[in-house]
Amino acid sequence: MFEKELCNDNMLVYKTEPFETVDDFTCLMLKANPLPEIIPIGMEEGKILIPISNLIPLRDYLESFEEDYNLLNAGFFIRQYNEILEKADNYMIPREEVIFNFEYAFVNADEGALVLPVVPTSHSYFETHTLFEFESCIVNVIKSISNAGNKPREEPVFKEKKKKKEKKPKKERKRINKIKETLFSGNGDDVFEFEADTLRPDGVYVVAVRSTGAEYPLLFGPDIIGTDESRCSIPFAGNREMEAAHASITLAKGKYYLADLNSKSGTLLNGEPVEPGKTYELCSADLISIAGEELVFSRRS
Repeated sequence: MFEKELCNDNMLVYKTEPFETVDDFTCLMLKANPLPEIIPIGMEEGKILIPISNLIPLRDYLESFEEDYNLLNAGFFIRQYNEILEKADNYMIPREEVIFNFEYAFVNADEGALVLPVVPTSHSYFETHTLFEFESCIVNVIKSISNAGNKPREEPVFKEKKKKKEKKPKKERKRINKIKETLFSGNGDDVFEFEADTLRPDGVYVVAVRSTGAEYPLLFGPDIIGTDESRCSIPFAGNREMEAAHASITLAKGKYYLADLNSKSGTLLNGEPVEPGKTYELCSADLISIAGEELVFSRRS
């Protein structure tokens, strides 16, 4: 379940119950095939961490426009939701793990596109709204805009009902199970080229930029540092001395490593030059210097 008291502007936290199992196959698929419509995840001691610092809650996004625009947008987001489900199917990510909940739906501000979290567990589908509930929430926001903005927001009331887990056709389930068995048996090709324990570092690690105070959670990686926002998870678009893909931080066997990607101006780790092509293990409080920017690697307590 989502721990609402721990949810903030930077992170959603989903706590797994003792009876709830994590779908490692979905974690591997998301690592191998990052999808722009799905928020990446991290894991720590029975918690699934969903970074949302660069996203806008769907409610806030809708409220920033006039009523007429929202009426058109409602259908637009429903269509996007169906497209996300189809893409999840293509990557063998179960539909019931895609959280379709108005409170946890976000928008990529640059593209105005719907972005949803995926929670790869056996019981996360209880957090998902029905299509009717989702549409009702959107309509409720539109009504609040048209009511002069002075009336308190009224949340839609839904009847308690038992939610059924969506099932895939029998042949499709058999096909996916066969692929899972092949991947985890060691008999197939090493599709992902990393070990399962790579998914679980000993805590939550972040990179903090000293000049701005911005924090970037490190997930499965690789996290690229550079100016190309389409490729970099730690971007510096306005830095003319930094390269499009300047350096990387990768996760291997539960530890994070820094590498310089053959940049012209170079990378410093605690004041010492980083040799291109080599990896350097990072420790908490290490200082990374790149093109005039200072980044602090640290473990979040």
